[in-house]
Amino acid sequence: MPRRFVFWAVAALAVLAAAWQAWALRWSCDDAYVSFRYAQHFAEGHGLVYNLDPREPPVEGYTNFAWTMWLALGWWLGCTDPGIETWASLGGVACHAATVALLAAIGGRLGGGRAWAPVAACGYAALHHAASLAPAGLETALFVLLVTAMLRFGLSLRCAREAWLLGFLGVLAAMTRPDGALLVAAAGGFVLYDAARRRAPSLLVGYVVPFVLVFVPYLLWRRAYYGHWVPNTFFAKSGGDPYVGQGFAYVGAFAACYWALVPALPLVGWFLLRRPDPLAPLQFGLGRRPWAAIAAFVLPYLAFVVWVGGDFMFGRFLLPVLPALLLAFDVAGQRWRHAWLPPVLAAGLVAGLTLRAEPAWLADFANPHGFSDNRAISVMEAAPGLPRTEAFRRAGERLRELFAGLEVRIAFGGSQANLAFRSRVPVAIELYGLTDAFIARRPLARRGPVGHEKGYLECPGYYEQRGVHFHFEGAYGRGDEWRRVVFPGEVPVGAQLVVYDRDLMRELRRRAPDLVAVDLEQHLDDYLAQLGGRPREQVAADYAKFRAAWFDHTPDPARQQAFERFLGR
Repeated sequence: MPRRFVFWAVAALAVLAAAWQAWALRWSCDDAYVSFRYAQHFAEGHGLVYNLDPREPPVEGYTNFAWTMWLALGWWLGCTDPGIETWASLGGVACHAATVALLAAIGGRLGGGRAWAPVAACGYAALHHAASLAPAGLETALFVLLVTAMLRFGLSLRCAREAWLLGFLGVLAAMTRPDGALLVAAAGGFVLYDAARRRAPSLLVGYVVPFVLVFVPYLLWRRAYYGHWVPNTFFAKSGGDPYVGQGFAYVGAFAACYWALVPALPLVGWFLLRRPDPLAPLQFGLGRRPWAAIAAFVLPYLAFVVWVGGDFMFGRFLLPVLPALLLAFDVAGQRWRHAWLPPVLAAGLVAGLTLRAEPAWLADFANPHGFSDNRAISVMEAAPGLPRTEAFRRAGERLRELFAGLEVRIAFGGSQANLAFRSRVPVAIELYGLTDAFIARRPLARRGPVGHEKGYLECPGYYEQRGVHFHFEGAYGRGDEWRRVVFPGEVPVGAQLVVYDRDLMRELRRRAPDLVAVDLEQHLDDYLAQLGGRPREQVAADYAKFRAAWFDHTPDPARQQAFERFLGR
């Protein structure tokens, strides 16, 4: 049986297995709903904004412009809520399967048609977290595909047309995630080398032109529209502050889980340092090109991941360079020239990566390591028989009914972006500052889970200043039971009252008679009736809270003067 037939039969099975596994694991992560809301507003003609208050400047609370445009296209084509989740999952699964197919094509070219099996393609198809993050609604799988396509041209650049294509891939990568700039620089190094070695400046021109024609105008538009050169999330996630200890923990936990990947790094180092192979199918100098390309794509990016502290999602920041790392096994198999070696390597990788050593704490968001398996948490039951994501969907749809046509302002935690998206409220503030410039630019007070280190707790009075009515991730303190709100429905939703709006609350009670919420005006009357039996210090503290929630927003001189007289002001 011809080797090429066997090779592509195995490759086809790997692609099908990757697509099947990713689709079987489909879900939507919390952060995806931020991109969904931007895409919805853009497709509906409001612009690339998160909030619909024309008095507020737009904030770039996404880091995945190209992916958000893909989502907006889906919305425009009719894939609205909940179809946008399926559209996003389909796009992610397609990109994941395409990455496996591209790895097979690169492996086949590296082997010159002599290999029996595509090692890297089989290995990537066996990575559980690559499959689970692909349909999660974010840009992860698209970014991995773009980086892998850039690597293919880094391995071998034949003409100016390929340099031009590589430039456009680089533009897309940088517009999909800002860290794509690292891979753009790595690829540019090889273009510069080829242009100098061949005395072919057309290669360098071809690579640069897409950036001049596309990326520079995009960058200028971003600066004019949002007022900054980098996304708001750059500031929300601590900007350039290093978090090396956390980064080593992040990379180390992934390496321990996927231990079968670890030998790839010594392989790269070994073949870079030893005597070159003049018969290597792709050459860099005297046979080092594949190893140099893998090292250039993998090592600086790993250093970047360590520097920023990784991510709060296990493995997500490492996926972009795993295809390059896996290609080391393909190149080694061809370097050693044993026909039996690629199939053995492919089978060993599939077995080793499938038998991953996943930490027991990975499904616990509250674990002390600062990152977790976001999918495992999202599919847990939030109500009897309802996974967390589905419970949020039903709750969000009920909130949309209750809030329809009302100028409701909410605050929410990252895990409740689903509620913010589905409730369709005009203004929603993410408590860690992803979509809010003021919170994002606050100084970093302490280190914690990456992306969750800044928040409203460092901005006392900010929610009241913004006129937020309900905070969906706030817990009322002792003595603040009057803040408790529960929105009724199939899945009741608890919140904390921030600013009490008399007309809004009356309308909500009319729409939902079983709404659990204190009538703050009646509560104030009851409180004032018992002033004489309360300690002065306690009244002063309570009055400060009542002012923030009521008196600072609604003229109520009689009640306010009663407090002032008691406090002697």
